Amino acid sequence: MAGRHGADRRINKDEGSGMDPAISQYLLYVLVLSVVFGGAAQFTRFCLLGGMSAYMGERDGGRMAVYLGAIGVAIVVTTLVQWFAAIDLDQTRPPYRTADFAWGRYLIGGLLFGAGMVLARGCPVRSLVRTSQGSLQALVAIVVMAVAAYAMTRTSLFQTAFLPWVGALSVDLTAIGIPHQDLAALVGGGPLVYGLIAAALAALLLAVSWRWLPLGGNGLAWFGVLLLGTAVGLGFWVTGGAPGQAADMASMMQTMPQEGLGTQSFTFSAPLGDVVYFLQNVDNTSTITFGVVAVVGVFLGSLVSALVRRDVQFAAPRAIGEWLRTVIGAAMVGVGAVLAMGCTVGHGLTGLSTLALGSMLSIASIMLGAWITLRIQRRRADAGCAG
Repeated sequence: MAGRHGADRRINKDEGSGMDPAISQYLLYVLVLSVVFGGAAQFTRFCLLGGMSAYMGERDGGRMAVYLGAIGVAIVVTTLVQWFAAIDLDQTRPPYRTADFAWGRYLIGGLLFGAGMVLARGCPVRSLVRTSQGSLQALVAIVVMAVAAYAMTRTSLFQTAFLPWVGALSVDLTAIGIPHQDLAALVGGGPLVYGLIAAALAALLLAVSWRWLPLGGNGLAWFGVLLLGTAVGLGFWVTGGAPGQAADMASMMQTMPQEGLGTQSFTFSAPLGDVVYFLQNVDNTSTITFGVVAVVGVFLGSLVSALVRRDVQFAAPRAIGEWLRTVIGAAMVGVGAVLAMGCTVGHGLTGLSTLALGSMLSIASIMLGAWITLRIQRRRADAGCAG
């Protein structure tokens, strides 16, 4: 009887002791990659908006080169991971290669995200980096983005306000004999065609980046590009390979399965909403998803980099109008990111690394929305100066 009671006490202790070791190891891998990503994003000043703004204003392509180069590296590493680790990228979170080509979501969500990104002074990743550097404006933007993403993913907002009309703006590719939306499948090619397309696209992006950002004098920037792209590719290995499979098996044995498992890599749309949900359930470790760890890790990595480089300076806008633009823009980013199923990282790096057509349309829409908004802002500034 005493032995039975001792066994019962051990079982209860194990149940309340926290996370399964396999899941803990999985999340530790995610944390390491996220810290690396955040540090690299900080010291390279990784930002699509910053790159577009610099090129439109001074024809300086340096920051744009970092963004495009990271995509090129991500394509190479993700393709290698897919082949040599046998990772199935046709089943990801979110489903980048789905046969349901939701062009309405990609287009409308991307435009909304791009315009909001300009008003908020950055995308989610850039806002996390700026927060680590002491920007109160970026902190407010992150909070608003997270609340908006939470409303879109954890409440009935999307189902009631968006799904009834945006759900019809979609094409089922299987109806025309296309199993999924990666570029090779669209042209009816197999693994060889996929590899050739991936190599050609990566080479083009890296060549453009090299022209705008020569290696001489820019070694640190290129090191950051390598880290950013590699982190995305290894994210797929962690989640779809042995660590992710072990975590999934452990999760199935738990009373409360771990949320957010599945093959995936970095994106910061729905994950910001996951952070809000986790903060409401901090005593439930099953709510610690890939996205929650990624958000925390990127912030920590950026903070370490900023402290090492002495790049921390507390600042906040003084004008009420600037605060209002930040809140409105951040809300647009949060809603647009979930609507488009990705952001400048989720589609721009992770989605494009799978050669998904939807990610290409999304990132083009984001850039178009940002370009239009930047042009409007510049014209208003010019008119103000002329007046």
